[in-house]
Amino acid sequence: MISFLLTEEAKNEATILHKTLMENKSVSFPPNPSLYPLSLLREGAMIGVMILETKGGERKLLYGFSGAMSGIYDIPGWVKPCFSLSLFHATFDPYDKEIHRLTDLIEKEGREDLKEERRKLSAEAQEKLNEIFVFSRWDGGKIQGLPPRPRTGTGECAGLKLINTALRRGWEIKGLAEFKWSKESAPSEFFPPCEERCGVLMEEMLGLKYLYVDQSIAVVDKRAGMLSVPGRGIEKLDSVSHRFHTLFPSTPEVCHVHRLDMDTSGLLVLAFDRESVKNLMMQFEERSVRKTYVALLEGVIEDESGDVDMPMRLDVDHRPRQIIDWEQGKRAITHWERIKVITTPKERFTLVRFFPHTGRTHQLRVHASEGLKHPIVGDNLYGHQKEGERLMLHAESIVFRHPKTNEEMEFTSPCPFSLLH
Repeated sequence: MISFLLTEEAKNEATILHKTLMENKSVSFPPNPSLYPLSLLREGAMIGVMILETKGGERKLLYGFSGAMSGIYDIPGWVKPCFSLSLFHATFDPYDKEIHRLTDLIEKEGREDLKEERRKLSAEAQEKLNEIFVFSRWDGGKIQGLPPRPRTGTGECAGLKLINTALRRGWEIKGLAEFKWSKESAPSEFFPPCEERCGVLMEEMLGLKYLYVDQSIAVVDKRAGMLSVPGRGIEKLDSVSHRFHTLFPSTPEVCHVHRLDMDTSGLLVLAFDRESVKNLMMQFEERSVRKTYVALLEGVIEDESGDVDMPMRLDVDHRPRQIIDWEQGKRAITHWERIKVITTPKERFTLVRFFPHTGRTHQLRVHASEGLKHPIVGDNLYGHQKEGERLMLHAESIVFRHPKTNEEMEFTSPCPFSLLH
């Protein structure tokens, strides 16, 4: 995650928290220096502050720390870990006792033969502990346990704890600031939620892979097979915009500013307020937004680059197919560049980059099939799709102006299939 609601208000609350802890000389709320002294908080420990809004519109603050403070997981005034402490002790303590017994035998009696037994016991204990984690989801559901072979510390980051608490309580996240603790100075550098250890968990918890979120816009990396917006019927409600609006209910119902086909993966932009929606939609309408796509095409394209200028319209007899129509179609222009030719034992493909100058429905799919005469691999409408094969089309980059600051924003998403063949 590049940034997740790192607002000025959240930064200010982080500074206030630092000052409060220093003045109280205690890490607990209310302060208790004898039981929870400030010394429990080690230099460099990651701290998080989250601003939220309840369903009734009340402003709330939450504080979180990564891991444990000097071995203590539950401190008054801070969010709890993503597991039951009673279950933690019931699971871990018996293992801990036996591991300590083996360690004593190894160190005091030289029982080197017990090292492998201790190693296996430690690994078994860790596997059992991985199973006790429980995380809340954007839709009210639960995630039980950590992903397979998690890195040390997965599920214990400050940001993830805060997000988990917010989702469990049904509060809307308004701001998040994470910083490294230092008694020497107030926080000046802030960090995004941990991608290395908790990125996969957060994507499932939040419902989408968020690359950037501020108070006006969000940029997500949509997976193939997910709708951009709801279709007709309750069975087609699940979509990027539905998940976004569920996580951030104060956003307008129409929070999307453009779409990707369900089978296309890649970058999508959403907005938090009507003014931002209108501004971004206008940028798309005026064609000032720059987008690139990567596609894997059937066969070999000999030329290095070119343009496809072929008008399109809906095939009303075969919805949702689009067709080339030189009389009634709307103008559609695509520039393309060959990246490389890929040869396998059975087939040959061409990886290309598309630069659409217009944004017609299925434009790239039709221009690949009809203009280049090389359909996109996995295209069930304009080409061929093998069982279990995805559409090999990915929205790789996007450049637009921020609706509030007018700053140029650029985002990229690595192509997920360029090395599959």
